[in-house]
Amino acid sequence: MSIRLLTCLVLLALAAPADARSKAAAYLVKEQIASACDGGRGSIDPAGIVERDLDGDGRDDLIIAHEWISCASGGQFGRSTFCGMQVCSVMFYLRRGPLLKLVHEMLGGGVTVGAGNVPAISMNAHGGSRGSVKWNGRAFE
Repeated sequence: MSIRLLTCLVLLALAAPADARSKAAAYLVKEQIASACDGGRGSIDPAGIVERDLDGDGRDDLIIAHEWISCASGGQFGRSTFCGMQVCSVMFYLRRGPLLKLVHEMLGGGVTVGAGNVPAISMNAHGGSRGSVKWNGRAFE
């Protein structure tokens, strides 16, 4: 292997996002950024993307927290248009076959996912109070 090719491969590996995601998750993240930024350009901090099994079926699901989306233009001070003064939309997708399906959306901030096969998902609500939701076999509650 030539030194030039090896150097290019190393640079590509370093430039790859640290938050590697499935193709379905990457597509949905891109779609949410476009919606959040009124079709304009934007980005999301890796902290706003959680790919993990949420319903205990052994397959990774997805949470997208809009508080971590920054828009190049538009929005409120460059924030997602899905954000208010205190909280933002949090989207919950469950894997159904090869796809991720939106099953729940709520307002929150500071999303954390607990331990276990069916983890509790905690976040701040309006006013700063902390609450959590968990998959019950049919829905998040």
